[in-house]
Amino acid sequence: MISSANPISIDRLAIDVASRSTLADAAATLANGLAKLIQLPVALLSRNGNGWQFEAQGFPREPGPQVLPAFPTPELHVKRLPPAATDDVWTGIPLGKAGAREWVVMVPGSMERWRNDEALELFVEHFGESLEKAGALDDELYKSRFARRLYRFSRGLIQERELPRLHTLILSTIARQASARTAALAVFRPEEGALAIAATCGYPHALVEHLRVLPGEGVIGRVFSSKKAELARAPGREHRRLRYRTDSYMVVPVVSHSRCLAVVALTDRTDGRAFDRRDFAAARMLATHAALALAREHAHETLADLAKLATVDAVTGLFNRRYFETRLDAEVHRARRQNQDLALLMIDIDDFKRVNDTWGHVEGDRALHEVAELLRGGVRVFDVCARYGGEEFVIVMPGATEETARHIAERVRRGVNERFRLDPLTITVSVGIGKLTEGASAAQLVASADRALIAAKRAGKNVVCVDVVPPK
Repeated sequence: MISSANPISIDRLAIDVASRSTLADAAATLANGLAKLIQLPVALLSRNGNGWQFEAQGFPREPGPQVLPAFPTPELHVKRLPPAATDDVWTGIPLGKAGAREWVVMVPGSMERWRNDEALELFVEHFGESLEKAGALDDELYKSRFARRLYRFSRGLIQERELPRLHTLILSTIARQASARTAALAVFRPEEGALAIAATCGYPHALVEHLRVLPGEGVIGRVFSSKKAELARAPGREHRRLRYRTDSYMVVPVVSHSRCLAVVALTDRTDGRAFDRRDFAAARMLATHAALALAREHAHETLADLAKLATVDAVTGLFNRRYFETRLDAEVHRARRQNQDLALLMIDIDDFKRVNDTWGHVEGDRALHEVAELLRGGVRVFDVCARYGGEEFVIVMPGATEETARHIAERVRRGVNERFRLDPLTITVSVGIGKLTEGASAAQLVASADRALIAAKRAGKNVVCVDVVPPK
């Protein structure tokens, strides 16, 4: 009974509990100390919006492994252990709130037995205040640690530019903050219309990298579609996957401007407890910061895609004429400043109208694409290949002498001829070479290469001809 306990010992235990820096430590101290004071087994429970949670247990004697009996409380979520006490009746004594949770100490005996204990009120007051103080200290330490982590997280998000590393940073930070043993980050891929697992914690990414989750499918798909975070328990142990150790989980959307970019799923706290409102609030705040970084990277990708659309020909994958003209002007000015050579190759597929008329435009596009690949593979890494229009291509060759330009032009011509020699299309190309001379403009260089191409056509096609831009 509490009345039989030494008041001085109760005071000391209350002070010891209040001095603990974490609620978990305070709960363990209270359970162990109280069990020895009243010489009875003790269990300490807490409850928040997510149900009852077993916090700590204590026994009056140390020797040998001891376990508490299963509690009769219908809502109680505890490990089902075999009974070890002679008394099957337990009483829950409320200790008030601490750490945003209600606390109850469970002791053996009927309610009448404990109601008649004269020291019960003092007991509740002492340990209720102790837990409240420990909870306040725990909250302050938690806020301080979270503020430091949020600062480091924000700096990391600003500095990181590689998407895979950014995904890992986001998931690992949220998982550590929530003390989650396992976690996954599912990122929405518009081109697939589904979410893909981009990063994992607690198990290999290779196990799930092939999975796709449709919007509205399962918990992750549901949170993605609703954009509403979930803090809950799984329906029951029989529905839990083998790798999960508890039935508590959190799923948080990463939302930017009403658009859900990703979903973070967290399961199994490392201490075996259920995720609480504090974990939930912290995860959502970190997800808000993560959304800004993901939105930034998506914007960069979008800009890159738009830039590519503006500069790349859709059929061949080479640069388009607009980009070619801009680049040629820049190369002409640079050649003048640095007194360097500059050559331009103009390439035309011979009798291409016959290809379209005989084999159709689908085969015509295939031919254009394959010729473009041969051009790309036959030039130097710093040469610029572009589709000039129709079946004509151009290659800008900075620093190329006439000999170098002729060598590459012949390599391209022979490569196309060899590739299509046994193909029903039997494609060949004619190549004209223009070389920049002093005082010539970009337009004059193009005209020079065009004159050389016309000469190649007149010479019987499938040949290379050279022209020189005359000075002004």
